[in-house]
Amino acid sequence: MPTINLITLGCPKNTVDSERMHHLLKRNGYDLSDRAEDADIIVVNTCGFIEPAKEESIATVMDAAEYKKNGQCRGVIVTGCLAERYRTELETELVEADMIVGLAGERDIVAHCDNLLGTSRIHTIRDAEARHLLTPKHWAYLRISDGCDRTCAFCAIPSFRGKNKSENLDRLIAEAYRMVGNGVREIALIAQDTMRYGADLYGKPRLIDLLKELIQIEKLDWVRMLYAYPTGWRNELIDLLATEEKLCAYIDLPIQHASDPILKAMNRGTTKSGIRKLIYTLRERIPNLTIRSSIITGFPGERDEHVAELMDFVDEMQFNRLVGFTYSHEENTQAGALQDDVPEDIKRERLNDLMALQAQISGELNAAHVGSTFKVLVDEASDDPAYHYIGRTRMDAPEIDGAVFFTGPANVGDFVEVEITDATEHDLIGHVVKTNALLDIAPVKNGEKYPQMDVDGHR
Repeated sequence: MPTINLITLGCPKNTVDSERMHHLLKRNGYDLSDRAEDADIIVVNTCGFIEPAKEESIATVMDAAEYKKNGQCRGVIVTGCLAERYRTELETELVEADMIVGLAGERDIVAHCDNLLGTSRIHTIRDAEARHLLTPKHWAYLRISDGCDRTCAFCAIPSFRGKNKSENLDRLIAEAYRMVGNGVREIALIAQDTMRYGADLYGKPRLIDLLKELIQIEKLDWVRMLYAYPTGWRNELIDLLATEEKLCAYIDLPIQHASDPILKAMNRGTTKSGIRKLIYTLRERIPNLTIRSSIITGFPGERDEHVAELMDFVDEMQFNRLVGFTYSHEENTQAGALQDDVPEDIKRERLNDLMALQAQISGELNAAHVGSTFKVLVDEASDDPAYHYIGRTRMDAPEIDGAVFFTGPANVGDFVEVEITDATEHDLIGHVVKTNALLDIAPVKNGEKYPQMDVDGHR
């Protein structure tokens, strides 16, 4: 059978789509290769979220097309979010691609490849929900829903991914059992908005029910929750994260900004005081909590005073992890009707200032871990001769956060206990020890405790 090179761009949700396509291709006899030069068909699973991602997607397609000129490639298929969002335009303008396939068409990826190669097939296996994991054997993503019901002014995702569509709870649990049976020890829940899981199917959010089922799975050590919107938090969810050892005390909480006029213009449905109360509540009630967040600079109407307010808030909150983006002016969004009035160099300057502040915060927080011992999941052998392996604590999500570089005996996919001897802004350094690992130790700014509040933010 011919060989397919499947290139995945964008977020983990795209990775899951690629895993399903990979499974379908493999089940129907195609070989898969990481080398584009060996491929008869190159499939590019694109991202279409913001301008830099779109540019990367187009550049990747252009690179793939070169293999048609200089290699054995006989066709290039473009799929994913860019293909869904701009299908009509791409079919006309992207002549380098042989086929543009929207999101729904990914289920027919075998037929698309067959058509390009002139292959006749009596029967096609259509197990479209199964996946061939592209992550390391010991961790995997579990996509619990697709699309989004939010109306954030800067975001075009609902326009091409649609409304929130939750996966059936029983099917998710069955999928998790299969993954754990194949060696997965950490599952990261992904969605555009994990807090809304189940609302469309069951009439109310059922994230808590899903988590309670997942932690019952033997040999599943860590469950990590990503993409948690900063509204809709319930006491029961907080208590669950605080008491269940398998649930990583790690919250991915994108705030996007901290100035009320900008939050209102972004249509986030939150306020600075509400975000502050939530964060203080989470930190008070969940021991050793790690909070990751994201921010956007340069949204229309953002002024120096708004940025100063955001800087002060980031300094106050001492986020363990923070990622930032400059605003991208996107069509088919509410903000697209506004004037993109912040120059690109100012957007970038503001972002650089925020990231410099965060680098200082991260460096101080990581330095406070020196001398502590952590349970570390071993991800891979190190290419750097100074270390033997690279792993992660509960404080770091795969692919997006920092790592632990360490020496000593270990096996990829296992847990080891690592004493931290040094730290950088992003990573920890240590060596394997035989003492019992402490639970994640997260330092508090200036050694002070956060004031106690309930979930509504009252002291």
